[in-house]
Amino acid sequence: MNLLMMPSATTLSAPSSTPKKWVDWKELRGLLALMLPLYVANLMHIGMGVIDTIIAGVAGPVELAAVALGTSVTAPIMVAVGAVLTIVGPMVSRMRGAGAENKIGLLLNNAKALACVLMVVEALALYAGSLIFHWVTPDPVLAEKAALYVWFMILGVPASVLLRALQGNFEGYGQTRPAMVLAFAGLALNVPLNYVFVLGYFGAPALGGAGCGLATAIIHWIIVLGLALLMFASRQHRLHALQMFANRCPDFSLCGRIFRLGLPLGIASLCELGFFCVVMLIIAPLGELMVSAQQVAINVSGVIFMLPLSLGVAASIRAAYHVGGKRKQAFDAMVRTVCVLTFFLVLAVMALSIIFRRDIVSLYTDSACVVDLAQHLILLCAFYQLPDAIQALFSGLLRGCHDTRVITLINLSCYWLVGFPLAYLLVRTDWIVPAMGPAGAWVSFIVALSLAAILFLCRFLRTRRKSFPH
Repeated sequence: MNLLMMPSATTLSAPSSTPKKWVDWKELRGLLALMLPLYVANLMHIGMGVIDTIIAGVAGPVELAAVALGTSVTAPIMVAVGAVLTIVGPMVSRMRGAGAENKIGLLLNNAKALACVLMVVEALALYAGSLIFHWVTPDPVLAEKAALYVWFMILGVPASVLLRALQGNFEGYGQTRPAMVLAFAGLALNVPLNYVFVLGYFGAPALGGAGCGLATAIIHWIIVLGLALLMFASRQHRLHALQMFANRCPDFSLCGRIFRLGLPLGIASLCELGFFCVVMLIIAPLGELMVSAQQVAINVSGVIFMLPLSLGVAASIRAAYHVGGKRKQAFDAMVRTVCVLTFFLVLAVMALSIIFRRDIVSLYTDSACVVDLAQHLILLCAFYQLPDAIQALFSGLLRGCHDTRVITLINLSCYWLVGFPLAYLLVRTDWIVPAMGPAGAWVSFIVALSLAAILFLCRFLRTRRKSFPH
């Protein structure tokens, strides 16, 4: 099982370098070993969405619209519910750092019990969401196809929730390659499954855009079964797997602790994703050109964001490990290293975005009008990367320190009390400056994320003092 064992020896060993150095090379290797597979896995998941869009487009504009409407309901709900269990990885890592590996199986068993409850919540939320399409669109055929997409996605709900707990176990051990390999498998399977269910190959009924939902649900089951098999096949994880899937009465206090730490992460994810979705609705009345340019810029930003997001997850795992072991010097060395790494990665991304902005936009569309407008938005997108990376990094460090409630408060305040009103004023009105259109949305993103970055940094400095009081 080299796939499982290779990263843990390098990623979760305490650094030996002196804390005075800006970069601890052992920590740097460990962070990269955690981050890069996560980054690739996240890109694979984005790739599956791109494939869904392309093949649904082949089936026709109504089918493409059905996928777009269906995704607008399923994405925020599934991301928010799944985010509750992303705390499992830092909790496992913290137990390992504290030398309490014998308790990991109990943690996973209760994470599974909580996942069962979250499955019901997610399925009911998706079903309720599927009922709104008849009010959203006057086209009954489109509404029916979008609802069918959501119903097929409900079939994959148990797998999509449970895989968060299984993935958290591997992340807690610094082993992110299993998620990457299975994401590759999911991307490879997504193409034939979409052709089968969307276009009706090999005698299957042609379900149109709704078939993308069925294909995605099947892939979720394949990934979760793959993670479970890897756990049972590994000597390091087999006992934890047996304990996780044992039929025992939940420890309600432990379930409650997982939920209390994880719920703020779910709400924070919903606040963030919801903010960007609603801003698109603010731009929608401005016309097809504005919406198209904004969609291209948002898509480019989403691909870039996978980098700081993956680094934030890696930092959360390392932080939890050092906090669990009360390793103050190692913790500080890791923080300095990850800050330096983030700074240089962001500079590189900003430079590439600015230099190649027109080439990047041209990959999405051949419309000269859209390209001209979108390339100007990419300039703002480039400056947006620094505060975005800082807030992703320090929110990840706070997760590692198990200080999660404040993440919800900061996201809610920055995105909805500051970012949303500012976006409306800049995009649609002349109250502050002449209406800026989509550019106003990006200015609001920069302001909201800069404020969030400052607040997360201040909170982290306070949490760090509490985590290591002496």
